[in-house]
Formats: sequence, structure tokens, C-alpha cells
Amino acid sequence: MRCYVSLMGLLLFLSACTTVTRENNQPFLIVVTTEGTNNQVTTAQVEETAVFNVHSETGIGGAQIQLQSGEWRPTMLLRFHLSGLEEMKLTYGDAIITLSVSSLGGNEVRQSVTREGNTETLTADSPYWLDVAVKAEDGSAGTIPLEKGTIDVTMPPHFYETHEPAFTINWIDFYR
Repeated sequence: MRCYVSLMGLLLFLSACTTVTRENNQPFLIVVTTEGTNNQVTTAQVEETAVFNVHSETGIGGAQIQLQSGEWRPTMLLRFHLSGLEEMKLTYGDAIITLSVSSLGGNEVRQSVTREGNTETLTADSPYWLDVAVKAEDGSAGTIPLEKGTIDVTMPPHFYETHEPAFTINWIDFYR
């Protein structure tokens, strides 16, 4: 088990090198604890977006991301540096969101949420919906299996409504 501490968002620079101080742009401290062999989650901030870069040599793993101080960024992106994403689970509060990106033609995305023992299939208008982008190394649309691209998953709107201090992700790569 590895633990990383990251202080993000100390300063936000615009193209004119102006420092912006707004209430939601205060520093925030997180602790990331990973599970599994050779798994790593690093953090970065791009403008007001927190990016959690997930690297996994074996393609199977998990991480708990806990807010220690400050507030979550307005947008948070889980960036998986994997060949595929057979399954990803995002757990917070009483919600477990399960995501799968098909490895067969078109990168079809399937999602469901389980709450209080009940599971329902998600559609794009659900507050639990995770936006997903499969990207090639150059940022264009990618195809699974990815050789050097990423699978970007944006945290759902519902997460921000709950004010949860932590979330857990678990992943399985098709091509482990």
C-alpha cells in the first residue's frame, strides 16, 4: 500500500500571468492510498480541474482518495493510463457506480449505479453519469486497445451534491 500527499491549486495562472484568488480556488490537500502491485495515482491541476492520473502495471487495482483540507475542485477527472477498461467502480457515500468501456468496436460505454441494494442502468441524463473519453496519445479519439492513450472519466454531478470527503476507485484493464 502506498500513500501520496499532494497540495494542489496554490496558484492559478491565466495566460496573462495574473493570479486569481476566488473562494473555490483555495489550496486543497488530498491523501491517495493505492491497492495492488505497482499501482500509482498522481495528481495535477489544470486550471480548475483536478486530474488523477492512474497508472497500473498489472491492470488491476484500486485507490482511495481522501480530502484532508480545502474543497474538491469544481471538475475532477480520473485519467486511466491503461489499454482498456473492462470495469471501473467509483464508490462514495451509499453509491457504487460501475462503468465498462467495450473493447469491441465503437468503445460503447455501459454504466449502472447501486444504492441501498438496488441497481439501475444509467443514461446520460442521470446525475450519476460519468462522462468518458477514450483518447489516443495525441488527444484525438482513441480506440481500445490503447497503446499510449488514456481513458478519461469525469466525476458525476451527484458526487458534488453529497459533499463526501472521500471516494474509492477500483479498476480492471481488459488487456492485463
